[in-house]
Amino acid sequence: MKIGIIGAMDEEVELIKGKLEKREDTAIAGCEFHQGTINGTDIILLKSGIGKVNAAIGTTLLIQLFQPDHIINTGSAGGFNESLKVGDIVISTEVRYNDVDATVFGYEFGQVPQMPAYYEPNAELMEVAKKAAEKVGIHAVTGLILSGDSFMSDHSRVEELKTRFNNPYCAEMEAGAIAQVCHQFDIPFVIIRSLSDIAGSDAKVSYDQFLETASVNSAKQVLLMIEALSA
Repeated sequence: MKIGIIGAMDEEVELIKGKLEKREDTAIAGCEFHQGTINGTDIILLKSGIGKVNAAIGTTLLIQLFQPDHIINTGSAGGFNESLKVGDIVISTEVRYNDVDATVFGYEFGQVPQMPAYYEPNAELMEVAKKAAEKVGIHAVTGLILSGDSFMSDHSRVEELKTRFNNPYCAEMEAGAIAQVCHQFDIPFVIIRSLSDIAGSDAKVSYDQFLETASVNSAKQVLLMIEALSA
């Protein structure tokens, strides 16, 4: 088995990178790939860079060059649901874009023309993710993750998206692109995001303060997922 793991920033990949044995590092088109093993399982860790285009480039290269059996996206996000707090985990039940509008042609808001309205993760990977969160002792929920090239610091924008989508749990900037590429290549995936902030007016202050905590929480869960998938 070979597992691909994607994070956008150093903070989101450092913990996992430090666990890789026999590590080999490669840089391609601004993407950093780290090959190695964890618990005897082949791992390809990608630091993609921030945003949908970087994520799409990195995910495509990861699939084409390294042929992973599964892809796990780890990282931070801004929370939308009032029941959640910084450090909580959201495991995707579906991923939708929050910055795509082709509704004039009859598509749903967030739907790229000629593509699905949303992207569903692999059910088995979802279950493994839920069990890993329980084992790590972090509060985790499953739900809708929104994705777009904007940091959610505008309260009015957050409220608008809450009316456009049914109970979104968080928003971030890479998952939609990763999910779409996995859909195109028929690669099982799951998105795991730990909340670094609650989207809105104070989001930047919280993000700056809690990014590392959120990234570590998400990475700890991924390491337990690797352990479970390796068994």
